[in-house]
Formats: sequence, C-alpha cells, structure tokens
Amino acid sequence: MRSDDNEIFSGCLKKQGFFTRKISVFIAVVFLFYCHDGYFIAVARAALISTPYRPVPAENNDAAGDTDSRLTGNWYGLRDRLLRYGVDVRISDTNELWSVPVGGERASNNYIGSTTVEMETDLRALTGLKLGHFDVSAIEIRGRPFSNVPLYVFNQTSNIEADDNTRLYEMWYDQSFLSGTLSVRVGKIDLGRFFMLSDVALNFLNASFAWPILPDNDLYDQGPVSPVTTPAICLRYTLSPAWNFLLAAGDDNPIGRPFVNVRDPWNQNSDPGGTRFSFSSGALIFGEVQYRRHSASWDGTYKIGGYFDTGRFPDQSDMRRMHRTNWSVYAVADQTFTRLNGGSEIAGFVRGNWTGDSDRNQIVYAFDAGLVLKAPWRRRDDVLGLGAGLGAASPFLARADRRAGLPRQGTEYHLELTYRYQCTAWLALQPDIQGVLSPSGGTVSSQGRHISDEAIFGLHSNVTF
Repeated sequence: MRSDDNEIFSGCLKKQGFFTRKISVFIAVVFLFYCHDGYFIAVARAALISTPYRPVPAENNDAAGDTDSRLTGNWYGLRDRLLRYGVDVRISDTNELWSVPVGGERASNNYIGSTTVEMETDLRALTGLKLGHFDVSAIEIRGRPFSNVPLYVFNQTSNIEADDNTRLYEMWYDQSFLSGTLSVRVGKIDLGRFFMLSDVALNFLNASFAWPILPDNDLYDQGPVSPVTTPAICLRYTLSPAWNFLLAAGDDNPIGRPFVNVRDPWNQNSDPGGTRFSFSSGALIFGEVQYRRHSASWDGTYKIGGYFDTGRFPDQSDMRRMHRTNWSVYAVADQTFTRLNGGSEIAGFVRGNWTGDSDRNQIVYAFDAGLVLKAPWRRRDDVLGLGAGLGAASPFLARADRRAGLPRQGTEYHLELTYRYQCTAWLALQPDIQGVLSPSGGTVSSQGRHISDEAIFGLHSNVTF
C-alpha cells in the first residue's frame, strides 16, 4: 500500500457492472441449450458442417476433448467441433467471502468476485495458413476492495481483489518461428503470466504469492498485471528443453495517470473499461532466464531476472521530487522434493526481489516461500499449502514518517494456510487462513488509530463453464 493510501480507499466505487447481467444471461442460455437441443445449436452445427474447408488439427490445445472439466459440458458436440476449428471459449467464475474478526482498523466481513470470459483461436486450424494464436478476454469484477481499508496492508489479501469494473483484460496475437523455438506475442498483455512467476506459489490466495509485494507497490498501476494489462511485445526463446530466455517491452503506465493519484490510487477507475492506452510516461523492460531440471523425483525450475523502467517516480521522503528510471532484480525457485505413495508429492518455492533505488521505491526488498502437499489423502487434484512472506519498506519512507510524527514503517509479514478441495472437475472450494503481522510495516489509519496484527479467514470458490 502506497504511503498516502491511508486516506484514499474509503471512497472506492460501489457499482454492479452491466457485464454481470450479460454473463448471467449467457450462462442461462448455455444451460438451456445444455438441456434442450435448441435452434441455435442446430444452426451452429449446420454452419460448421457446411464449411468447405477441412480444418487442420489445433496445435497444443490441451482443452480439446476435455469437456468433463466444464459445468456446461460439450454443448451437444458444439464445443468439440469449435475446438477442431481452433476456437476455444473459456468461462470461469470466482467468488470469495472474507472475514477479519481480529486486527485491522475494525472487524469486517467482505465479498469479492470476478467472472472471466476468454476466446482463444488457433488461426492455423481455422484457416489452414501458417498463422499463430489470437486471444481476447474480458473480466467483470465485483465487490468492494478491503485490503487497503480497513486492513492497511502492503498487498491485497486476494489475487482477484480489485476495483469494481467490467474491463477488457488481454488481447494478443502469438506467432512461433524457427521451428517453434521462438515465440513472439504482441498486444495487450498480462506480463505477470511470464515474469516473476512461481507455479507452486499460485496455489495460494494472497496476491503477494502471485505478483510480489515489491513491484506491486513500486510500479505504476501496481504493475502490468491483472486487471490492468499493458500494450507490450514479449519474446520467448527455447534454447533446449532445459533453457528458456524471455524478454518483454511495454508501456509502464498504460492508463496515463500520475503515480500518486489521491482520488483513484490504483488508477483502475480512471480506465474502467481497460481500453485507454497512454505512452507518455516510460517503457518497462523485463528479462528472465529459466532453467528446468527433470528427474524421477527432483524436478525443479529456477529463474533469475529483472526489470528496468524509464519513467519518473516520486521520492519517498518528498513526493514533490521526481527521479528518472527504476529497476529491480529477482530470483525464483520451484522444487519438487519427494514423491509419495498414492500419487502425492511435496513441492516448495522461494522467491526474492530487491532494488537498490530506495529513494524512489516504497518496498526495497521482499521474500516469500512455501510448501505444498499435492494429492493429500490420495485426492489427486487437492492441494494443502503453507506459505509465508515479507516486504520491507524503504528507509526514506521511514524518515518521512518520523518527520511527520507517524510510526516508522518497517517490515510487514504475512502467513497463509490453505487447502484446495476439488469437489468436481469443474468446481473447486478453497478454505483459507491468513495472518498479517505489522500491517504496512507498522502504520496508523486515516483516523490515527494503530493498525494491529490481523487474522483473516476466507472461502474461495471457482467454477469453470
């Protein structure tokens, strides 16, 4: 949470998106077609069957034929036929209930949710030409953010927590070259899908395990990740099965608002539809090297990387002063430790971020780690996880706090215990317990109240349609 967020979030918007109604109608219609072979299904079938072109099988389409993992099934064969033509429509709905009985500014109960609709098209399968993949997606976000007020934490309690909007999410074209060793993706991209990513950490709900505390607080608009994506180009070169090299360049501030925006600190409400693109601030460049080791029981993925931003950033001790450029480095390790009887395995991750520019960054280093037990009690798709992390505030920010007569912000610690229960192939429930020690490194609310350590209880559900 940025240094001026204490006075900001009480004015967050509360509205229900028009897109919610659209999605509800769409889902209802899909259910109707699922129960009755309606006119639309017949027309769609006839249109596809009458097409004279014989489609090429879709490449790398893991979803092909996997209809049991979706609540609405195969749409009487329509979904499989679309997949054979390279068109995959994916819909998922996530809902979460959170209770904070202890700590924060006050006790609270909160609801947040999101619905994502995505269509990915394999243009080679559709046209027979040597083309790549085109993807477009939208996200509808509902509920009221609560991690900044009343929790006052550095990062969100949940990785779906955001301002209540309906917005374009991603829109990109991906093309492979050199026999598939080079992949180029261009468009509106979530760079968090490529960089700083730990696959093991994604089993947790706290946003810090998905997108670390450091870039979330130190970059414009919390960084180029969901729900604010950025126009960018991303290159992946596969040297061998073990080595991958990634490079990306994009706009560091696609919304074009100031870094410190008192009226809209996340800058999401400044672009509620996700369609504004500004190139007036600077360029954000990421680079990463990945090494994968495969063995019978000791699989691991290891990454080192960093980013460089050419934009301007306010001084942490005097927001009127600006500094040009910013940077950070990081390392990530995912490791499988052992495989047990019954298909279970124990895996873990560690990740660290650091920057030497402490004068222009709220967080100067962050660290998180965790262990997960996959397939506990021989339940193949369940996961039990325990994770912890920290984020350390800049000493420049601490000096500013001292001059203002406020508690000096130091280091925040977060803990999480979670269990994902796969009820069916299309429904997952995930009870979750989190603890936050020294929220925002020790801070006070906008009313001057001390923010005490927090106990947070949540229930997450996800349905794929």
